[in-house]
Amino acid sequence: MRVYLLIMLLAAVVTYVLVPVVLRIAIAVGAITQVRARDVHTVPIPRLGGLAMYCGLVVSFIVASQIPYLSRVFAPGSGAWGVVMGAGVMCLVGVIDDIWELDWYAKLAGEILAAGIMAWQGVQVVSVPVMGLTVGSSRLTLFVTIIVVVVVANAVNFVDGLDGLAAGIVAIAAFSFFIYSYYLARNASPGDYSSVACAVVAGLVGICVGFLPHNFHPARIFMGDSGALI
Repeated sequence: MRVYLLIMLLAAVVTYVLVPVVLRIAIAVGAITQVRARDVHTVPIPRLGGLAMYCGLVVSFIVASQIPYLSRVFAPGSGAWGVVMGAGVMCLVGVIDDIWELDWYAKLAGEILAAGIMAWQGVQVVSVPVMGLTVGSSRLTLFVTIIVVVVVANAVNFVDGLDGLAAGIVAIAAFSFFIYSYYLARNASPGDYSSVACAVVAGLVGICVGFLPHNFHPARIFMGDSGALI
């Protein structure tokens, strides 16, 4: 448990420290959310917060990969690095959209590419435990995984409309997934609790918690698509 809490803490600290740096970058490059009729903020707010979040995730994973207990989790070619690669493409697509506002089809193509890279690295939906369904062929598994990732990424993006809302919801959901994954890991291998799922969601909890102090009302920065898509 302690190594996962370390991942959370490290991801949170790195994200929190880097947000002010990213805020200056956002202002410099013009990544600003203008005030619209449906918005609650009354002044333009910089975005690009997702860039700090992604850096927090990567740094926490790099440090965690040096811990012997997690050597299997962060072995070359593991799903953890697949998530990092997919999240990196998602972040890049989001950064471009935050600055220049991509057309919807270009952004969707980038999301599909990111999800495909992650799925190709072995992070795939192979079954739906609640309904007892199993995805059939390997090609169908890739397709289903891409659909699920793109749908969830855009769902979070659509929710991202109020100060602290998206980061707060994802932090709570990710922490719930962490407890569930840790419980499964303990039952599956009582002598070894190392798990890719636990490590990934621990990092996700950390980057959301680290971003929230800057995003609580009144927000100083938004995560933008670079964060919501991750």
